[in-house]
Parts: sequence; C-alpha cells; structure tokens
Amino acid sequence: MIIIIPLFIAVCIVAWLLRPGIRPTNHRKVAILATAIPPLILAVAAVILQLLHNADGKTWVSDISNTLFVAGFVFICAAVLALVCFTIARRWEIVKGIAFGICIAVTVPIIELGLLEWLGGV
Repeated sequence: MIIIIPLFIAVCIVAWLLRPGIRPTNHRKVAILATAIPPLILAVAAVILQLLHNADGKTWVSDISNTLFVAGFVFICAAVLALVCFTIARRWEIVKGIAFGICIAVTVPIIELGLLEWLGGV
C-alpha cells in the first residue's frame, strides 16, 4: 500500500499535464471515453459483486471480483498498445486523448483496489 499513494500522485500530475483543455476535438473526446469507460464499468461490477459476496456472510475478496480487477488491467494494457500504434501513425490528437484516458483508467483500479480490500476485510 506504500506504493499506491505516490503512484496516485504521479498519475494525477500526468493527467493534469494532459488535460483536454477548453475545446477538445471530437477525436480526443472519443479516445478518452473509449479508454476510460471499460475499466470503469469493470470496477463498478467488481465492487457490486464484492458487496453481494459480503452480503452472503463471506469475509474474503471474491474470485470474480479479482478476475474483473485483472480484466480492467487487460483493458489498460490494450490502451497502451493502441497508444503506441497511434504514436507510430502520428495521430497526435488521438494519442493525447488515449494518454489522458489511460490516466483516468489507472486511477480507477487504484481506488477499486482500496475498496475491494476494505470490503474484503484485509
């Protein structure tokens, strides 16, 4: 848990540097949404399933929640690969949008990890 706070601070600084500005282009908006929404949906599903697991009287982190947590990281890795591909293609507005979306997508699992561990009683 010691590494999570500096990681969170670093992600917030990078997100501040990559912020979209007042009028982002449509390509950047779509790239941000396409990168940030899937890990967010998986995080919400993992927390809801963990709450249902806890309502059943079990006090450990659910295997399904763990699987959804890992699947969120798979989406982040896919976004990093897309970032590399668009960088090679020199599509800079899309690259900036994907990079900002990755910052949001990395922040979500950090918060999710804390919630799952808290709900799991660890």
